[in-house]
Amino acid sequence: MSARTRMVVVGGDAAGMSAATQARKRRDADDLEIVAFERGGHTSYSACGLPYYAGDVVKDWRTLVARTPEQFAEQR
Repeated sequence: MSARTRMVVVGGDAAGMSAATQARKRRDADDLEIVAFERGGHTSYSACGLPYYAGDVVKDWRTLVARTPEQFAEQR
């Protein structure tokens, strides 16, 4: 059995989660462990959309969240 590779993602915005998703697609799922650190409660949010929320163009901040932490956990 070969050693598992660990990928560490710091920050749960869309860029970090996209990188993790692409790594998972490119490697054997059993060979890659992904650990993501986010100090807030949300992952895969659109950081570039925050000014629109602050400017009241986007009314509901939840529309900026692509996937919840639970959805990522389901995909390992």
